[in-house]
Amino acid sequence: MIANTKEVKDEGFDIKRSAEEVRNLSFKDHICIGCGICESTCPVDAITVDDMGPIVREEVDVSKIDIDKDKCVLCGMCSGLCPVNALDFTIDNEPISTIDAYPHYIASAEIDDDTCIYCQRCEVACPREAITIARSLPERSDLVTGEIEVDEETCIHCGICDEMCPADAIDVDRTPGAENIEINKDKCVYCLICKKSCPVNAIKAACRICSYGEYDIDPADAVTTGSSFIDDELCVKCGWCEEICPVDAAKVKKQYEGTLDIDQDKCTVCGTCIDVCPCDVLSFPESPGPATVVNNINKDEQYCIHCGACERACPVDAIDVKITNVDHTPTKSKSWIEKFEALKN
Repeated sequence: MIANTKEVKDEGFDIKRSAEEVRNLSFKDHICIGCGICESTCPVDAITVDDMGPIVREEVDVSKIDIDKDKCVLCGMCSGLCPVNALDFTIDNEPISTIDAYPHYIASAEIDDDTCIYCQRCEVACPREAITIARSLPERSDLVTGEIEVDEETCIHCGICDEMCPADAIDVDRTPGAENIEINKDKCVYCLICKKSCPVNAIKAACRICSYGEYDIDPADAVTTGSSFIDDELCVKCGWCEEICPVDAAKVKKQYEGTLDIDQDKCTVCGTCIDVCPCDVLSFPESPGPATVVNNINKDEQYCIHCGACERACPVDAIDVKITNVDHTPTKSKSWIEKFEALKN
């Protein structure tokens, strides 16, 4: 007897059916960008995408998409066509992205650790917080060397050096009867500001590097080491990391090519598209002054993944997103080819 089971979990959905093979479709609500591609390409009209504007503004607490479990045939097309991998479809616990019979997008994002200088600019710029840069900094004592001492008999514990020190390396206790001055040599950069600002010349200091050159500094000790990590679940291949990287260590390949047009005459500058965009492509222009009305939306189209989330969310139909090319692995399936082509219409 062939068993057939269906299960739907409370959070998002999780549909499972078993016959000769076990097929499972689950949804990751926190990854979904509400683009509606799953809804428009589902061959049995089983998926409905909710209005993203109120959701991203946290006006309502609902799942971004709904699925009719009675209609769903577990074909896996929604998972294969989702541009951000929010729908996870497996056959016998194997993701279809690893099954040769199923086509998938050709898209990637990577950071070359051999080139990366671990400046963390990509981590800060990533709109999806998908990048983590762990770095190990050089020891300060390996980069700066010098000598510093305080003449306790001359020092009047005025605290000027404490206030002036840019490295926060000096601590002066001005309590009457318990006056004291301490210099943390692990923090000191031997800039000599304390020496120059001391009103009684109680501080003696010298920077060896300034005086004698970098003869005693090993260049290897100045290297910052670390590692980079891109969370494939969160990454949408927007290209911010590639654009902002100062050493070209980040490389991004997008699955779509296309265009993004905004009809500024129709636009009411409500900001819904800005809230919905997963790539920080859209923004309000900088206000030229107080009480100035902003009447247009700026776009940085180079970061656009042409998912169409902004177009779908716009309440006045002022945005037009077109996909002109879809990069995917070869397939002989007519139904899949038709859906890939449909994305371009």
